[in-house]
Amino acid sequence: MVVVSVRVRQGLLAQGIAALLALSVPVLLVLYWLTIPTGAWVWVAAVQTLVLVAVILGVFRYLRVCVSVTPTHLLERRFFFGTSRVPLDSIARVVMLEMHRTMASQSRLQMFVLDANGRPLMRMRGEYWSRNDINSIASHLAMAPIEHIDHPVTLDELQATRPEMLYWFERRPSRMP
Repeated sequence: MVVVSVRVRQGLLAQGIAALLALSVPVLLVLYWLTIPTGAWVWVAAVQTLVLVAVILGVFRYLRVCVSVTPTHLLERRFFFGTSRVPLDSIARVVMLEMHRTMASQSRLQMFVLDANGRPLMRMRGEYWSRNDINSIASHLAMAPIEHIDHPVTLDELQATRPEMLYWFERRPSRMP
């Protein structure tokens, strides 16, 4: 029995499809224009079909992404790596904060679900989830204390103070001096 379930923002899918069309349609038109006289257009059509199948698979996987709370588990159906099941009794605390990549960027709500050792069990990022969806999931995790960080945090500050909460590629990014 699912108590609450939220889905990833659908607007991102529309933006991705629009970008894909804006990039691929002109290239395909030129490729067909160049290859139809020589008869090699069949190869272009074959590659276009393979790309179309990959895009349809990607759309299907994207539409299945969700986070759900059941009476016993926090479930995250991911785009790439199946479903993660976090028992609710293993959640020690929830950290809610506003994070921005640079001082110039708009801050986005982030929710970190942590175990007793401070390791992340799940993360909801405001780039993909709406504020209402994040708050809805957090309200159903009331068995764990929710820590709200009052001021917006930059990625640099989070790297310095709580790097264990970040993804591996965010912990030590390469930077130009």
